[in-house]
Amino acid sequence: MKSGFGALAAFFLLAGCQTGTQEYFLGAGEKGVFSSRNAGSPIPADRIKGLDEAQLVALFGAPQLDRKDGTARVLRYKSDACTLFVSMYQRDGQPFKAEFADAYDTQLRPLPPDQCAGSIAAQKKRVA
Repeated sequence: MKSGFGALAAFFLLAGCQTGTQEYFLGAGEKGVFSSRNAGSPIPADRIKGLDEAQLVALFGAPQLDRKDGTARVLRYKSDACTLFVSMYQRDGQPFKAEFADAYDTQLRPLPPDQCAGSIAAQKKRVA
């Protein structure tokens, strides 16, 4: 009975560990491998949607690029494994809010934004 408990405890301990490598599909059956020295925990795109600038800075740190064009804005964040673009829009004079995120690996191939967002949050740059 004791050895069964130990095996169960080891399973839950290992299940909580984050490896820095995960596969994703590029299309046409091709697989990509997301590899990061600090992958963090994936952050679903739904969690990013609706965030304002202060909330994004708290989550990801300072963006490397902030491009504004009227009521549209794009913030760019980078980690060692990917680049994340967060598109924000201003509606009816309200503050800019994130509406969607796109992510690319180091070879500029699209990848799921959740893995990239987790990597960026884990490696976030502090605002000076």
